[in-house]
Amino acid sequence: MIRVLVVDDEAIVLESVTQVLTSHFEDLLIETARNSREGLIKVEHFRPHLIMSDIKMPGMNGLEFIERVRKVNTTVKIVIVSAYDHFEYAKEAVRFGVEDYLLKPLTKNKLIEVVESISTKIKEEEEARNKELDNIEKYYQSVQLVESNFFNSILLNRNLIKYMAHYREILELPFTKGVMVTIEFDKLEASGELNTYSQKLYDCADFLKTHIKYHTDAIVSNPFINRVFAYIENEVDRTFWNNLVPQIMERFKLRVRIGLGTSKCIEQISESYVESLLTMRMSNNAVCSMQDIVNIEASFERFDSSRDALYNDFIHRNKSFKSQLKGFETEYIKMLSHKTTHEYAVAILTELMVLFFDRCGNRIGKNKQDEVKTHYLSMLAGASAMAKLHYFEKTVTEWFSMYAKMQNENFNALTVTALDYLRANYKDEVTLEDLALALNVTPQYLSKIFKEDTGTTFKEYLTELRIEASKMLLKENEMSIKDICYQVGYNDTSYFIRAFKKFEGITPKDFQRVSRSS
Repeated sequence: MIRVLVVDDEAIVLESVTQVLTSHFEDLLIETARNSREGLIKVEHFRPHLIMSDIKMPGMNGLEFIERVRKVNTTVKIVIVSAYDHFEYAKEAVRFGVEDYLLKPLTKNKLIEVVESISTKIKEEEEARNKELDNIEKYYQSVQLVESNFFNSILLNRNLIKYMAHYREILELPFTKGVMVTIEFDKLEASGELNTYSQKLYDCADFLKTHIKYHTDAIVSNPFINRVFAYIENEVDRTFWNNLVPQIMERFKLRVRIGLGTSKCIEQISESYVESLLTMRMSNNAVCSMQDIVNIEASFERFDSSRDALYNDFIHRNKSFKSQLKGFETEYIKMLSHKTTHEYAVAILTELMVLFFDRCGNRIGKNKQDEVKTHYLSMLAGASAMAKLHYFEKTVTEWFSMYAKMQNENFNALTVTALDYLRANYKDEVTLEDLALALNVTPQYLSKIFKEDTGTTFKEYLTELRIEASKMLLKENEMSIKDICYQVGYNDTSYFIRAFKKFEGITPKDFQRVSRSS
């Protein structure tokens, strides 16, 4: 729809121009003004694509009006319609970039011809702008994809050098010698909600991409679980990173620790990445480097102890599981430094995966256990030692989250029945009232028992099941957001998007984009 503003002090002119244009054009929205002052107000609020203005008007004349319009809008098309054929007026009109200068009385055909020509020009320019914006968006999406591939190559120990010419061309860095930085986040407040934390994490990652790139030659990754990675060309300035910690805590209310690797040639940049992880695990400093580490020798005794502590916390659903996981990671990385300890560490990690799966496999569903087990074992078999650690960390964290919510032997029988029913029927229309009626109890009593046993409400648990199911479909399926919405039990796409964003901190579309590019 093209917006046209007609400014003239003669009512008959406004009426006739409006009538001619509305009768001939279907895609015009027309506003009128009786003087220049009223015209300026409507320029601000109506935001016209085309202004048709008289010159001789009481108060501010048409040329003064056009001059003031041009100060705030350089792209609007302007046509002068005047009874005065003065050269000075025409010269001023050219200075202000006027499209045409029409003399009154104006014929119907001439008016239609001029507006039709300018409308076509406006549409062509708008189409060109949209195309340019689409190209810019596609460019930035491609850059983000290449950045993700670069970091995945390092994290998963893939052949980084094979695509180095491509990285240098797209990311515009020399990639000769650099440092890997690992930035790890945690909630600043223990009571922070999951969705708030997720949103803060993504907001902080966006901030870091701009802030770090502004101060140094670098690229920065999207969030990976609770971490963001950065590659810094050449050396790092530790003062910069020390100053960054309080900024993040104050601005995003996130606890942060930063591990700095040492400068390595690009062929050995994975070693810098391992160092950045190791320094975080072995130093208590908010910003830490290899200089802070005293002893990095591998120890079978410490590694076995960390394995036992991690397994114990998992089977007992202890809240210290995450901190034990970090301790296990530290000892695992140390064990990778020698061939004999390297092989032992990888074998123990695989063994732990099997033990954890056997503990929580019934949550996945009996009909899918063999399929899932085959999948994760094949993922481990074809990966490097560090890639195994990443997959282990991500998968075991998800399993622990599921296992911690699994039915306990002390759960009330009503809760056990409700959990089984929800897992089997979350795709259908499920209500607390209907289930309570089927169990011959009141909704209030079922809600109370369910909350006491599981630590969450009936509705929250149902939402979690649906959102987790939708995440799997978003990652692995080509279905549309609308189809996924219906597939997991929602019948309103807008409500599904709001529920997903509240739970995950981002929209389903953004989640799909991030998960497929990482």
